Amino acid sequence: MDTTHDTLIKPTLLAVDDTADNLALLNDLLSKQYKVKLANSGPKALKIAAAAPPPDLILLDIMMPGMDGYEVCRQLKQQAATRDIPVIFLTACADAEAERAGLEAGAVDYVTKPIDPDLLRLRVRNFLRGVARHKQRRENRILPSQPRASFTHCEP
Repeated sequence: MDTTHDTLIKPTLLAVDDTADNLALLNDLLSKQYKVKLANSGPKALKIAAAAPPPDLILLDIMMPGMDGYEVCRQLKQQAATRDIPVIFLTACADAEAERAGLEAGAVDYVTKPIDPDLLRLRVRNFLRGVARHKQRRENRILPSQPRASFTHCEP
């Protein structure tokens, strides 16, 4: 039995939607490959996103009572602790103006409902691969440089 997959740390997704059925669907679709956290409102999403460790990706609905997804995204992008968390909007808003507003708010992608489960899994997988490569490059730049050997010239 290969236990390698079981011992790897799963990336964390935060799914945000005010409809319980949509949250259950996202959890069912993605929980085998990812750790999925759920929030049914904008304020809850902001709180979860700001907690350590932050999610690797946020799947965010736009049309929610109180605080809509645009405002959640804007607030995420204004806070140092959450500004680098990528956001993908999952929404029933299918017009170009809504998509433009979502991308202008800071989202990296925009997916309309009803979602295609296979395409959503592929988008999440591919995006998280890019995030992992970016993190690795950033960590490699941050690592302290190796001490260099110092040679002195000795005259005989």
